[in-house]
Amino acid sequence: MSTFHEQAMSFVYQQVLHRLTGFFSRHERIALQLLIQRLLVAAGGVERIGQFRLMVVHEGGKESAYTLAFLRAAQLSIAARSPVTFMLRLAVLRQPRLTASVMARFHHQCNELFLYDDDRVELLQVDDTGAHPITRHTPFNELSPVASRQDVLMWGHVSEGDARATFLYGDLLSRAALFQTAYRWGGVVNALIDRRPPPHLGEYAHWMIKVAQRLGLCTASPPDDVLTAALDMCRQLDQASRLMMPPHSIPDQRPVSAAPRGELAVINVFDCLSCEMEILNSEALHFTEGQLNAPGVNIEEPQTAVVLVEAHMQGLRHRYTEAGDYCSGVSLYLQSLAKQNECNPRYKGQLTGVIASAFNTPKRIQKLRIQITQYLNDLYNLSDEHIRCFIQSPFVEQGGQLESFVQGNYPDKLPLLNELHHALQAQPDACARHAGWLETISGLPMKSLQALYTLRKIDLAEGTTLIDILASHDPGKRRG
Repeated sequence: MSTFHEQAMSFVYQQVLHRLTGFFSRHERIALQLLIQRLLVAAGGVERIGQFRLMVVHEGGKESAYTLAFLRAAQLSIAARSPVTFMLRLAVLRQPRLTASVMARFHHQCNELFLYDDDRVELLQVDDTGAHPITRHTPFNELSPVASRQDVLMWGHVSEGDARATFLYGDLLSRAALFQTAYRWGGVVNALIDRRPPPHLGEYAHWMIKVAQRLGLCTASPPDDVLTAALDMCRQLDQASRLMMPPHSIPDQRPVSAAPRGELAVINVFDCLSCEMEILNSEALHFTEGQLNAPGVNIEEPQTAVVLVEAHMQGLRHRYTEAGDYCSGVSLYLQSLAKQNECNPRYKGQLTGVIASAFNTPKRIQKLRIQITQYLNDLYNLSDEHIRCFIQSPFVEQGGQLESFVQGNYPDKLPLLNELHHALQAQPDACARHAGWLETISGLPMKSLQALYTLRKIDLAEGTTLIDILASHDPGKRRG
């Protein structure tokens, strides 16, 4: 790069910094200075900041955009005061909730903050094939819903449609491999940026280790580097989850050997972003997201989607298993969630309040149902019929609920109940006659249905399977 070009780009970055910080409130400016000091201390001083590389995972939501705005402001502020600044690796993990709309928001943020063509910023898209640099011209290809659909349906049946078990556990376990791919790509990462409350990451790391210990996949002694050990265990648990077997049937596995590296350092910036309580009204966020920061509830906003999918599941459960109606189930859940978070001024509290206000009448809730049904169909090719099936969980435990399921939903099939059992027991003649119908209503192939026939439902008290142990130690469930 020529001296002239360096000077020109330096001027551009100064203008970006001036414009970005111009949108910061007084509290946000104070938070920015606190963040800068924390990063300089972690790097070992301003003289070492040029060799310091940070990594942050961008999940596509407003919290990620807000954190990115602060990190970019910190990076450019340090560059304005000293010859060098830190490197920033921004990783986007390809999972089902990363839709074309979410990726468009990410690209807009990169454009607004002039991240493209800045050699101090590494933009990565990570999938099962590896880590791939992102440019402004990188095409976005939708993920096939086939693999994730299978996981969602299997988790859904054994958990009777528990929303966290059905939609979160599989994604959570598969994230470990993607994260490690991003972390090990290119130059050494010195620290991971964590924007959540300080106990959060440790709780989840200890959760994974505890589950692995219960399944005999690691020793009972606590590891020196908890986060790295948790990531390695998570990869093994992901392999085990795909087998959907009781633990005594899990093939003997050893921890995945990792490339030699030091302990994974974490810089928690939760308190630095104390003005997060104003995030939905932050001018800095509005600038970073631009026109894509539309008012109202965006169902593709990842954290919004988590809440709305849970609400949808509660509505369907209320209808299919509790003889209620969909709107009442959704309304009860959203009211309860808003009450739990009414004293929480931070982003989650704001978000739940906005969602509860947006869907507070039967007409609005029915509109939500249409939107969330389409969303789940786009992501996983799921229909309400599939969800009704796994909420009632008729196939597990040797089809213990099959008769009541058929009687309540498909009474014309009741005379064929014994043949349906025979099909689930893999008897060829019965399979030939009934496989098509069973696969249609469940969304699963016969081999998966026959596997479910041998499995138990989730048992939080005494269960010993992977999903039992995951659910019984889930910190998210303990927090309610």
